[in-house]
Amino acid sequence: MPFEFVCPYCHSRTKVLDRYAGQTGPCVGCGKMVTMPHFNPQGVLVPAIDAPKKTKPPREKKNLGWMPAIIGVSVVGLILFMGGVAAFALWPRVRQGIQRSAQTRDFENMRLIQVALSEYSDRYGSYPPPVIYDAGGKALYSWRVMILPFLGYDDLYKQFDLKQPWDSVANTNLHRRMPTEFASPNSPDAATSYETNYVLITGPGTLFPPSGPISTKNIDKPTLLLVETKNNTIWCSPGDIDLARSFRVGNKPMVDVGGLHHDSFTAMTVDGESFRIPINVPPTALNALVTPNGGENVQTSTFRD
Repeated sequence: MPFEFVCPYCHSRTKVLDRYAGQTGPCVGCGKMVTMPHFNPQGVLVPAIDAPKKTKPPREKKNLGWMPAIIGVSVVGLILFMGGVAAFALWPRVRQGIQRSAQTRDFENMRLIQVALSEYSDRYGSYPPPVIYDAGGKALYSWRVMILPFLGYDDLYKQFDLKQPWDSVANTNLHRRMPTEFASPNSPDAATSYETNYVLITGPGTLFPPSGPISTKNIDKPTLLLVETKNNTIWCSPGDIDLARSFRVGNKPMVDVGGLHHDSFTAMTVDGESFRIPINVPPTALNALVTPNGGENVQTSTFRD
């Protein structure tokens, strides 16, 4: 099961797979080197102990009378006024910073899903099919069920009846046990409604054509693996964006890409690169990013996290 790590420097919260416990690496939020908590012999997660920061001893203050206070009162008004003007001028940057912080939380979830999909592909030779069907062609459940063991939810996977559809009596009671990685923290109701915000792009010319997932070898880089969308489908039910039906940036759940952030949407490549793609991205560039072997040259320097 992933555990939550709080950076001692920037206080950002990150979900980390158990296998990274005790390892040291850069924080995804501030880039400073941090050490993950480790499991003691009893299996209890023990936080890393950071060295205390050195502080200078306080200097003795001299009594300068009332003059500093008088000068301070005179200056405070000017400072507040100038600060208000500066804050108004800097608001676009502040808003951008708030959005980037919110999108970072989406990237944390998407990266865990990307790793699980890659491990599935390494074991079976390709990604899982977007929809699992029974012998009669009836849709049963989503690829998200198939990667549960690779996300650390092996027990949930074993309880899922793989011969029954997602909404059968046998599986309905498992909806509420949705892994937290499938719901965006930026969606107001995804977690409580057990709906997902991270989907694949399927259809002709994608990683997931009607004939089934292609081999992960010889894929153009970058190629998008996961994109953000508004939620309206239960996490274990079939539900992705079909290129043949629609592929645009907008607000229609499970039809349009994006919808959680005001001027860009989050996406992740097959290699685990985090992209913030503007909502006004040209359709040609967007289509080129989802074709795994089209040979297009896409300039993505402005997309990278």
